[in-house]
Amino acid sequence: MKIVIIGGGSVLWTPRLGCDLLLEPSLDGSEMCLVDIDPQASALCAAYLKRAVRQHKLRWKITVSGIDRALKDADLVLVSISTGGFEAMSHDVTIPEKYGIYHSVGDTVGPGGISRTLRNVPVFLEIARKMNRFCPDAWLIHVTNPLNQLTRAVEKSGLIQTVGMCHEYTGIMNMLQSFFNLEKRSDIDSLCIGVNHFTVLKNLKVKGIRDPESQLTLDNYFAYEQGRSGKLLAGTIDDAVIRASGDPGKTIPYYFNFYVKEKWGFFPMASSCHVCESIPGCNISPENLASLNIYRKDVLPGRPQRKAERAQKITNILNSGEAVPEMAARSNEMFCDAVVGLLTGESRRIIVAMRNSGQVADLPPEVTVETWALASRCGINPVASGKIPSRAKGVMEQIIMEEELTVEAAMTGNFDTLIMALHNSPMVHDKSVVVDMAKDLLLANKEYLPQFNI
Repeated sequence: MKIVIIGGGSVLWTPRLGCDLLLEPSLDGSEMCLVDIDPQASALCAAYLKRAVRQHKLRWKITVSGIDRALKDADLVLVSISTGGFEAMSHDVTIPEKYGIYHSVGDTVGPGGISRTLRNVPVFLEIARKMNRFCPDAWLIHVTNPLNQLTRAVEKSGLIQTVGMCHEYTGIMNMLQSFFNLEKRSDIDSLCIGVNHFTVLKNLKVKGIRDPESQLTLDNYFAYEQGRSGKLLAGTIDDAVIRASGDPGKTIPYYFNFYVKEKWGFFPMASSCHVCESIPGCNISPENLASLNIYRKDVLPGRPQRKAERAQKITNILNSGEAVPEMAARSNEMFCDAVVGLLTGESRRIIVAMRNSGQVADLPPEVTVETWALASRCGINPVASGKIPSRAKGVMEQIIMEEELTVEAAMTGNFDTLIMALHNSPMVHDKSVVVDMAKDLLLANKEYLPQFNI
């Protein structure tokens, strides 16, 4: 089997996802082909994966190639890219700040998420066109943000089959396993329903506890964090938030999730810095974000620094001859499960963003939603998950409208549609700034926007 990774030079993604594939016995003997616009980065990741293959006496073939050659007769394609890199991502955050909009991430919704969609859609559609030519039966699985919008754009093109995959659910469930003091992951389960970075908890089941959702209170979370870290002093949860605001998101990272459960009536299944960008009134100032214990994942200098550190760590391992640490055990990333299900016939359950074909009963058909699905030789088929919890439905519908307009603008290059998308965003509280902000974002991204007449 031939698995292609576009963005294969990503030192943050490729070593982990690649080694997960290597750890699956049913895939041994396959080819993993890395494609990247940075040849040095792809060569580094390829050398790292080859080291793992040799150390564990596997039969995998690791190659590096141009995209056309890589896609020829591919069985599955993973895409992990960021058009424009860190510089463009920085514009997604700093330009909205000029207009009083303070992103905590800037990669999903709001002006930053819209801007990132406009850049990535042309690249994704070009990949889809090439796949339609060279490997029309292969699935495109991607981990690129904005996950929903990029999945929707490729689906609307009708060129190939695609899903998006995110690890936010896994992170929350790991925390809840610890919160409920459970030994095994199999002791807890739930449905995940909604749209990417704004899914909500439904049908939570925990071994030995009746009505476990009633335990998801701020007071219980405060007690859990005190016991876990020992860093919070005695007092109320409000006192803890005030003390943590100097280093928000580090001391009590899931405070906002429990806050939303208590104040809004539903529990979000993504990290707080993502969730808050979809709820009106949160991102109005840095001070307000700090008061809700939401940290801002600044693009610069944090992410480039982590990338450089990771590249150096890989280089050190290659030079020293030590064992590849990712081969010690598989991660919780579900990408590998999707590959195994699709290519080997061993069915596996995964969380995916894909076209709503009825799995979410009360959201519009065709739009991209995120739920459980089953990956098998028959494809990736969603699990029927019922209706959105009523208290979250209004927020979900507004997110979908913003995303639908954004995808239309990205695919057509229509300025008026872009303006509508920004008007629909709950992050844009002052609608009078929309036109000027849209022009600034388009100008900053000009070289990546062939669909717009700039």
